[in-house]
This record gives sequence, C-alpha cells and structure tokens, in this order.
Amino acid sequence: MFDDFDKSFYTYDKLVSVSKELEKQYGDILKCVTIGKSHDNRDIILLKLGLGQNHMVCSAGVHGRESINPVVLVKIVEYYAMLYRSHEASFKKSKSHEISKLYKSRKKYGQILFRRCVYELLNTYTILFIPLVNPDGYMIALEGFDAIIDTYLRDVCKKENISYNAWKFNGRAVDINRNFPSKLWVKKNDLDEAASENETKALIHVFNQFKPLGYIDFHSRGESIYFYRSTMPVEYNNRQLSIANRLADIIDYVLMEPEEEIDIGDSGGNTVHYFSENFNKPAFTIETVEEDADFPLDPDYRQKVFDEIKLIILEFGSLII
Repeated sequence: MFDDFDKSFYTYDKLVSVSKELEKQYGDILKCVTIGKSHDNRDIILLKLGLGQNHMVCSAGVHGRESINPVVLVKIVEYYAMLYRSHEASFKKSKSHEISKLYKSRKKYGQILFRRCVYELLNTYTILFIPLVNPDGYMIALEGFDAIIDTYLRDVCKKENISYNAWKFNGRAVDINRNFPSKLWVKKNDLDEAASENETKALIHVFNQFKPLGYIDFHSRGESIYFYRSTMPVEYNNRQLSIANRLADIIDYVLMEPEEEIDIGDSGGNTVHYFSENFNKPAFTIETVEEDADFPLDPDYRQKVFDEIKLIILEFGSLII
C-alpha cells in the first residue's frame, strides 16, 4: 500500500485513495468516512480504526506545510490493522503448544506481545484518525496556489504574499490552529470569528459526537510535546505532566515549559485548548521533525517519525483509560 512511503510526496488525492484501499482491505475494523468539506470542496476524511466502545482522536495536517504527519498517520492505521490481523492469525488459531514454542524466542516473544497489545487496544478503543484536517492548505504547500480551484479563494491566498511551500493556513488564508473557541482566543480583526472555518467545525463535531477520552494533535517542527494549559486547574495539568513524561520517555522528545504554551505575541484558540477546556480530558500537541528542518519537509523524515510515534498512540491509550 505504501511502496514509496519515504520517497515521494503524497497529494491529497493519493492520500485519500490509499485510505479507501485500506478500508477495503481491513473493512472489518476500519471505516473511512467524510466529516466535512474544506472551503475548496475537498473531503475531510476520518479513519475509524478499531472495535472498542471508547474513543481517542489523533489528528495531523492542521497546518498546510506540515506534510509529513498526514502520511505517517495513514501508515500507522495500516500498521495497526496489519498487527491486529496478524494477532488473530497467529494467536487465536495457533495451538497452545505452538504458542509456547514461539515464546521461547525473545525476538518472537516481543513481536507477539506487541501484536497482542495492538489487538487489545483496538478492542478497547475505536481510534479516530483525522490525518489531514486542512487539505486545501496541504495542497497549496505541495503544489502552489493553483491547487485551489475556486478563483476567489486563490486570489485571497495569493494576497497574503507568503511563499506557497511555507503556507500554514487553509484555503481562506485562516490559521485553523488559531480558530478554535477557547479562553485564550483573541480576535485579530473585525472579520475574525472563532470556529468560522469548515475544518474547525468538522473537528469540533467529531469531539462532540464521540466524546473521546484523549486527543493528540501532531504538528511539525521541534521534536517536542506541549502539555500545559494555563486555563485549566492544577489537577488537570498534573495529570498532563505525568502522561507527557511517559510519552517523552518513549520518543525522547522534550517537554515544553508552561510559559511556552503560547509564543510571545501569539494567541490561543488551538485544537488542544478547545479540547481541554470543553472535555477536561488529556490533550497534547506533539511536534515531530527536527526544529531546523526546511520547508517543504523532506519525505525522508517519514520513516523516522513513523518509528517514533507509532508507539506513542498505543501507550497513550493505556494511560487515559
């Protein structure tokens, strides 16, 4: 499914195509649905992986130029689905004495144990993967402003005088990660309105529909974890810190200091602010890729990021149940 995973750019259409092929292959545990439309009329897709009654959300691609994580999340969906099937085949159908022989090998034991953990995870949770929240911005960052079909929107974006491969915004030149209604949201101009964007509304709808036990929003760059919420009580932030420390142990990312929750001169209104304040559940922004990486991000980063964060989602599920 991902023969060229670390070699080429993935367009929006290619990413959606791969997602739908995965649904065909793993339809017993995977559903691909549309949760909304971008302003340039692209589907915002949700991959529902698992059979559990509990939910958690993993998103990526909120900022257009952050092109590594959307592909990596879809790859993780494939990886978890494959491990789930593998466990069923090797564990549920094997005779007990055959399983015992496998456990005598440390390497095979590790493989079996990991498959079993993923199997149990996907029977406990349905993981809601939104790999590309901002498809319009993603395509601008990959191909330029001509990727926007609507001529009015295209002109709006061009007037920002920002290089296309550094484009963070959506197809209306709005930063989605400053568009969520929260206590730290700041109105930036007379036309600015919280939750004005289709992409914002789609993610909020998912939160409200499924009431997830936790949320991770993957961004790039910095190899870091944002956990602190100044608007939340001490008890909440203590739990956040405990979970963040465990996640940092797995991937060796740094924890951002509380005073760095928002950059100087910036505002709130990001995805995790909204989720924390409205659901009082764990929520983290995880920044993949090294801080000095240039845009457009090199596809070579995908394999490293995949190897790092594939374990985080599994561990996160065990910490929030």
